[in-house]
Amino acid sequence: MGNRRWRLTAVCFFILFLLGFEAGGFQISLLKIIEAEGFSSGLSGVLVSGQYGAIIIMPLLVGGFADRRGKRKVLAASCLIFALGAFGMSTLHAFGALMLSAFAIGTGYSVSESIGSALLAEVHGEKSGKYMNLSQCFFSLGAMVSPQILELGSRSFGWSYQSLFRICAIAGLAACVLVPVWSGKDVPAAVSTEKEVRPIGREILYLAAGLFVYAGLEGGISYYLDSFAATELMRPEHGANMLSLFWLFMLGGRVICGLLYRYRRVLLGISLFGTGIFLFILSIFPSLAAGYICFSLIGLCLASIWPNLMSLAVEGYEGNSAQAAGIISTGGGLGSVLSPLFLGMIMNGAGLRVGFGVLGFFSLAGMLICGGYYRTMEKRQDRSYGKGGIYE
Repeated sequence: MGNRRWRLTAVCFFILFLLGFEAGGFQISLLKIIEAEGFSSGLSGVLVSGQYGAIIIMPLLVGGFADRRGKRKVLAASCLIFALGAFGMSTLHAFGALMLSAFAIGTGYSVSESIGSALLAEVHGEKSGKYMNLSQCFFSLGAMVSPQILELGSRSFGWSYQSLFRICAIAGLAACVLVPVWSGKDVPAAVSTEKEVRPIGREILYLAAGLFVYAGLEGGISYYLDSFAATELMRPEHGANMLSLFWLFMLGGRVICGLLYRYRRVLLGISLFGTGIFLFILSIFPSLAAGYICFSLIGLCLASIWPNLMSLAVEGYEGNSAQAAGIISTGGGLGSVLSPLFLGMIMNGAGLRVGFGVLGFFSLAGMLICGGYYRTMEKRQDRSYGKGGIYE
């Protein structure tokens, strides 16, 4: 059992690295896709919506099914769908076919992330928060190295945008094979005890709202950091460096938070408060030095939020962990889509300084959301389980 647990953990880490690799590469390949295929620039947003549409919808639809039929089977199937979508992006040229391929990638991406998190909780129990933080380190690492590898391949070997998706297709197929070979068998739902199955109540909406806030912050900042450096700081040449530091500090923060996972309640409050303060500083006192310092520290602050919210969901609903992960993943998908659109509208009017200030208030609102979740769960514990428990 022990060896299979660590093999499953290694597979989940590999899958998260692959998802980060695709996410980082897709952002820099989007313009190349439009140019290579002769599409209008406006269609780039449609391709993005194809992938994010699946990220919003599919975890919610698939989570309960995975709990009933087996998480490992669904994880393997999601890796296959991801690989097929990547294969389509690397070989097809019609816009409709590329749109369907992007939707397939988004399906595999979102389901793999949520089911993988549920499996980490299943095999690691109360220590799952530590391993979710570490899994997100691999995601951040993939997102960091993907642009550099693709740029090197383009300069040295003449790689096109299709190279990204060929790599993802091969790696996705490898993950599809590794999941059933290395991870063992699913535990049938029929053998789950009554103690293991906790009904999902309305309190899960607090976690979904919390992930909505996190994804809105991460998506809005990462998409518009370069624009902030160009339009507000008047130093566009520094945007890429600031973005790299943002991801580097997030990677380091997730290593630290993995070691301090027991203190996630405190970490969530500090992270959201710190993110809000640094966004306010950027909004009120923009400068090159403030940009480097604040964006780095924002990456550090944001590091703990996603894995800690996800671990609360999957640990709190043991028998329904995949469904719980799917519900809050939908909240995150909505935040990822709506935040860049919101900042884009503000940038065209009041400017990004105002937009980042609004994100600061958004971050502080996340503190209230997390506080509401804990108060709700404490009342639930008082009624059903007594004082104390796993929600600390």
